Order: sequence, then C-alpha cells, then structure tokens
Amino acid sequence: MRSQRMNLLAVAALFLFTAGISLHAQVSLISTGAVWKYLDTGADQGTDWVGLTFNDNAWSSGPAPLGYSTDGDTEYATTNSFGGDDTNKIPTYYYRHTINIPNPSTITNLRAQLMRDDGALVYLNATEVHRVNMPTGEVVFTNFAIGSAVSGADETALFPFNIDASLLVSGDNVIAVEIHQVSATSS
Repeated sequence: MRSQRMNLLAVAALFLFTAGISLHAQVSLISTGAVWKYLDTGADQGTDWVGLTFNDNAWSSGPAPLGYSTDGDTEYATTNSFGGDDTNKIPTYYYRHTINIPNPSTITNLRAQLMRDDGALVYLNATEVHRVNMPTGEVVFTNFAIGSAVSGADETALFPFNIDASLLVSGDNVIAVEIHQVSATSS
C-alpha cells in the first residue's frame, strides 16, 4: 500500500500523517516545515475553528515547528506567545493546516504520529480523531491537560495513531490540533 505523510509541529506537538494510496509508495501530505495558521492569544475559539468553513484569515501563520520553550532546550521555526508571565501562561493553542486531496477514494489508510507537550486533541474535517492527556467529554479552552507535565524523552517522542481515511473529502481538508498545557506554569 502506498503511504502519504504529513508533518505538524505545534507547541512541541509534531503531527506526522501517513496515508495508504496504492502499492508501495509514500508521499508527504504536509512537509515538516509547512506553514500553519495558529492562534496563541488565549482566546476561546469554541468549536467552529476545526471545520472547513472557519475563517482563519486573522490568525498568525508560520512554518513548523511551532511552539515555545522556557528552558531553552527546544528550537522552533515559529515561536508562540506563552502569555503574560511565567505563572499565568495560556492553557490552549490552536493550529490549522489545509491540505488538498483531489481523489480521497484512492487513500485506504491514514497513520499519524504526534509529539505534544502536554495534552492534545486532533481533528480531521471537524471530527475528533485523537485525544491524548486530556479528560474525556467536552474540552474547553480553559481546560488543562491531565496527568503530569510531559518531560524528558517524551517531549520529543512521536506517538503513533490511526485515522479513518473515510473522513477525507475531495478538495480541501483541514487538520486542526489544539494543544493544552498541564498548568499555568508549564514550560
């Protein structure tokens, strides 16, 4: 089976997307340094931001990797704001990238890998496809990730998951990722 691959790095979140298309090929859907739309203001985006028709023209954009580091250990092509000060950081960051898939019926499987610090929700065309280190049920912009802060080797590890290829549509498709910090003092 052929695979397509996409990369996203957002607040120490790397999203690697692989799609099976035909025999023995692998194609990148989104390159490692792709430009992403992002919102790092702490503003509530509700739920519409994950959809195809959401207008993100007012959002900032920059190449991946995107994020911030208060310990200086991580380099980012695009640095996000972490908020007012070290004791009151923004809990949630939003990222969007649009990819065009002319014929989604040729894609038989999707595989992704995510590097995140601390929690994440991943959406494809407004459907949640992955959740890690987040509570069950509805998540709002003030929710922090659950558990302890991601640290050590887990900060740069890629964690794989599958996505239902039937969620793809002909034409534009939106990958949306929200990253949640574990606390208002998280690095």
